[in-house]
Amino acid sequence: MVKYEESLKKPFTDLKKLLIGIVLSLIPIVNLVVQGFAIESSGVGKAKPSKSMPEWKDWWSLFIKGLASVVIKIIYMIPALVVLTIALGLAIGDVLSTFAGTVITPEAMAQIKSGAATNEQIGMMFRENWYLILPTIIKLAPIILVGLALALIASFLAPMAVLNYVKNKRFSAAFDFGTVFKKTLNGKYIVTWLVLVILGVVVGFLGFIPILGSAIAMFLLSVIGYSLYGQVYREV
Repeated sequence: MVKYEESLKKPFTDLKKLLIGIVLSLIPIVNLVVQGFAIESSGVGKAKPSKSMPEWKDWWSLFIKGLASVVIKIIYMIPALVVLTIALGLAIGDVLSTFAGTVITPEAMAQIKSGAATNEQIGMMFRENWYLILPTIIKLAPIILVGLALALIASFLAPMAVLNYVKNKRFSAAFDFGTVFKKTLNGKYIVTWLVLVILGVVVGFLGFIPILGSAIAMFLLSVIGYSLYGQVYREV
């Protein structure tokens, strides 16, 4: 049974660790250590998982785990990125073809090439003729939807892929699809994933707090998320 209350409380079990996590989340590259720390919070690979957050120690190990988790997520996202890049390329070509000779007259093109046209003028040109882009969007909608579906699948599978890497201490274990599918295609994981999607929307409102908001949201979601995923990983 997944103990949601236990995971929700975990980031608040130690104020000092919480503050360190928030501060580190503000620093690019260094915030990979925070991802590693969150992964440690899952308890996967440990003899006895704790209700509290782990210690801030073995910084290099935390950094490596955080970096590996990002690489794993990017690799899982490659199919979606390829499809969406193709859609973007087709869209740009189609829009330019549609605008050529009408909205983008030879005179306007000359201004753009010479740098005489400002970004604001170019933006206004497209905003005033946005309706001409609709046929392109409709035509490419199936490709875009496939790309978005692949991105959703990647975000669904990636957390368990990361934990399988941590458990087995092998990067290749993240791509043991038999195990990853087994850990994800079940009721416990699906419900947990949906709960975290909703929690992400709620906690995301912290982003409106200047400077610290996004860091707080990132740390809370990372620790709570991996804590919950860790429970599912051990139970399934």
